[in-house]
Amino acid sequence: MYNATKNSRLIAGLVDKAVEFFVHKNEVYCVHDGRSYSFEEIPQWIIDIVEMDMLKHPEALKALAQWENLDNDDHIRQYIICRFGGIDDEPDIDTKGEVHEAEYFDCGLRGTCRHEGKLCTAFKVSNGYLTKMELAVLKLINLADKLIADHMCISVDTVITHQQNIRTKTGLKSKVELAIFAQKKGII
Repeated sequence: MYNATKNSRLIAGLVDKAVEFFVHKNEVYCVHDGRSYSFEEIPQWIIDIVEMDMLKHPEALKALAQWENLDNDDHIRQYIICRFGGIDDEPDIDTKGEVHEAEYFDCGLRGTCRHEGKLCTAFKVSNGYLTKMELAVLKLINLADKLIADHMCISVDTVITHQQNIRTKTGLKSKVELAIFAQKKGII
């Protein structure tokens, strides 16, 4: 959640002018200036910022163009779902109108969506991007390594290698730190 003050953890937009998008029961909402808006009610200036961000990502635009049965409003809605659908520690649009990096959101199509990695993005961390397998391990990080391996049908050594790669990419040192990171980022 967004740190509005040092001692509190609040969703961006709840008590400030930032914007946080989220999906609830397959509907898009945003929080801004203490108010929650359904997709149809989102202020036009926010939609304008999203559209400007869309133009900066030609691969996402191509994926949207290839997505069957989407009209113009659906393109914007789908872009928001795929890139900003989760709630995390950073606002999606900060108080200066700057769009932050796309965040991890498990839309239910991960692993099967033909637009994955094009419309939604790989998960960026301080030293690179997490792969699909690293995200899958991170999603189960609160389990014992053997249980992760069994669940994913891979060896314990492979789980340990993925965890080492995640630690290198995130700069985190322990499995507990990874679990806390995954919780904060909405991965688990």
